[in-house]
Amino acid sequence: MNEISWKDRAQELPPRYRELGVEAETQEKLEERYEKMQYEPGEAIGLVAAQSLAEPATQLTMETYHAAGAAQVSLTAGLPRLIEIVDARRNPDTPSMDVYLKEDYSSEEDAKKVARKLREVTLEDLVRKDTIDIMQLEVSYNLNADLLDDYDVDMEDVKSRVQEKAKKAKIEIAGDNELVIASSEEDYDLRDLQDIKEKAEETRIKGIKGIEQVVIQEENDEWRLQTAGTSLRKTLKIEEVDENRTVSNDLFEVKKVLGVEALRHQIIEEINETLAAQGISVDDRHIMLLADMMTKEGELNGTTRYGIVGNKKSILARSAFEETKKHLIQGTLQGETDELEGIVENIIVGQSVPVGTGMIDLKAGFSSE
Repeated sequence: MNEISWKDRAQELPPRYRELGVEAETQEKLEERYEKMQYEPGEAIGLVAAQSLAEPATQLTMETYHAAGAAQVSLTAGLPRLIEIVDARRNPDTPSMDVYLKEDYSSEEDAKKVARKLREVTLEDLVRKDTIDIMQLEVSYNLNADLLDDYDVDMEDVKSRVQEKAKKAKIEIAGDNELVIASSEEDYDLRDLQDIKEKAEETRIKGIKGIEQVVIQEENDEWRLQTAGTSLRKTLKIEEVDENRTVSNDLFEVKKVLGVEALRHQIIEEINETLAAQGISVDDRHIMLLADMMTKEGELNGTTRYGIVGNKKSILARSAFEETKKHLIQGTLQGETDELEGIVENIIVGQSVPVGTGMIDLKAGFSSE
């Protein structure tokens, strides 16, 4: 095997490390630091990581949101967000995406163009005024011409979209920016018309379903978009979007679209950002251990009775967390045996735990002489 010089290794380091002067250090010093960073066999790293994360979590604000940009995209922060992450909540309270643009499209004009592609626009958003004619049993809409131009939509586009959604509607374009909707059935009443009206107003005319708001921000001489609502797969298909940096705060969506390695990285980033937002710093290795445990099965498992704890091999360890009676009964009926290999189960039965000196199964042999 060809030997790699330390200079070559330094060039492979991420830019942020080279900027800190890592390449100026000798290989011997770095190797010494690396040795010191390793844990000893038998060290209770899980316990240390749990304490290192849980203690600073008690300092987080209990209920808090922070707003991104002047348009106020509200995002869950503090302890509620940390709980969402570690419990692997399937539906975050405030789903959002950070959308970055490719270098060729990093301008305010391009950012606004992408924002128009992202934000879900319904007929209700475009309406300036609506009127219900009780005698003729029809509803007429006067649409905002400025908004139609802004979203690059014409009346024919609106008509065809509404027709797809409201199958029983009869739609006509009457005059400038006027839309008249009635029922296509001969026998209908005001209640039927009201149902058609509700369906028509909910019709998505443009944008991506679920993205309710988009805020444009300038950051480090580039433009970034923050969304309220998320649809990562469709967003990544937009030509101007940088697929290497754009990400969602919905962990299950990240797993589905980008895979488990991207999910692991996102868990680490989300926890770090949540803690750092309130001035708290935790060693990355503790967070990495948690992320590894949550993703080691190839799926996303939270620290819940149905996640990491529910997947433990030991029946005693499972029953120690929650639903004790259920686990003991199921284990008994299925004839499970517990090998007592973990910490929790050995504490329960009053034995030495397999940590530190407890890992060593050594007996002194005394001679009879």
